Amino acid sequence: MNRSLAAVLFLAVILAGCGSQIQIEQVNRELNELARLAKRRPNATYVVDPPDQLTIEFPHNPDLDRQVTVRQDGVVTLSILGDVEVAGMTTDEITARLKEEYSRYYHEIEPLVTVSAFNSKKIFIYGEVGTTGAIPYTGEQTVADVIGLVGGVNRQAQPKKVLVIRGDPTDPDIYRINLNKLIFEGDAQQNIFLAENDVIWVPPNRFVRVGYALDTLLFPVSRISAAIGAGLFFTQAGGNGNGGD
Repeated sequence: MNRSLAAVLFLAVILAGCGSQIQIEQVNRELNELARLAKRRPNATYVVDPPDQLTIEFPHNPDLDRQVTVRQDGVVTLSILGDVEVAGMTTDEITARLKEEYSRYYHEIEPLVTVSAFNSKKIFIYGEVGTTGAIPYTGEQTVADVIGLVGGVNRQAQPKKVLVIRGDPTDPDIYRINLNKLIFEGDAQQNIFLAENDVIWVPPNRFVRVGYALDTLLFPVSRISAAIGAGLFFTQAGGNGNGGD
């Protein structure tokens, strides 16, 4: 009876996954397109901290160009100026400061500061997506940006019930995101901007949750079965070996 129930539930999960595959593929295509269309200078308001890497360019004075890593004391070393503190500043603020400092030596100077490696801040994504874990926070990412970046949601996902978890882990702010409304209805309110240390959770659909529950329920049995199978294998292997002596 239990085996029959498990087989029926397994079949339901497979059929549900097949039926939703076309919709999931469409969601992923639309997410990638949204991320492509939203191209902008994401580090304009990004607050630089150690150990971020900066590219500092001077179109009219290329001999001053530098690629630097922000040291733990918040300082970078530049031509002529020497050590300059940049931690806690946006790239626009750093640009303005460098322009002011270098103007003492050059009549026309136009520095351009960009972040070439976002190393100091993270966003986290878990659940039914292509890749889980920490990714760099760049300052102006949306939910669509991040889900598109990690390969989209998979066919086990429940796109209507994505969560963004922010703030104190014991009492967080929770934002409920419906990707279907974002993609199929153009509801931009679903595509919120993210903050440093936000956690995105893409939950499994109800059929997959049943599968996970069954897997947890049967885990002790599966371990015992595996152990018995391994014991039989080694017993037979040992018997064959003795027979060959």
